[in-house]
Amino acid sequence: MTGTLLLALVTFGAWSEAKTTLAPLAAKVTQWCPQVDVSPEAIQQRMNKKAMAFLQDMIQQTLAKLQALDPVCDEGLLPAFTKVYIADSTGFALPEELHTTFPGAGGSAAQAGAKMQAVWDSKSSLFGHCALTPWNVPDQRSVDQVVAWAQKGILFLFD
Repeated sequence: MTGTLLLALVTFGAWSEAKTTLAPLAAKVTQWCPQVDVSPEAIQQRMNKKAMAFLQDMIQQTLAKLQALDPVCDEGLLPAFTKVYIADSTGFALPEELHTTFPGAGGSAAQAGAKMQAVWDSKSSLFGHCALTPWNVPDQRSVDQVVAWAQKGILFLFD
């Protein structure tokens, strides 16, 4: 299974449903690329720290392309600040078989999941931070890293 197939699987696959198992995902790979025979076990074996680093790199490359777009913030908005950082995260469920690499939030939530942490400077339209983490990693772990950027004239907005 290539990186391209893995990326397609996690972006266009059935990951949005927490109860998805790896079998339908393996079938999706075969549907997209009939000459490739991928088993559910093969997908699970590839869901490791190397795959997580690869996916995080792909997200960062995508966000870098977004940064090249024209700014969306009115230059007159919040003129007293040199930077306005907006920090947030979003979590999503993954198939249960991935719980060792991507533990879920716990309790009655999905047993496996991931979270994307992002910090956007609305004045420059640049991302200051982006990370893909297991869902059970609290947002506060990223807050310390972001707050380290604090300087006079910078506004931070957290949810």
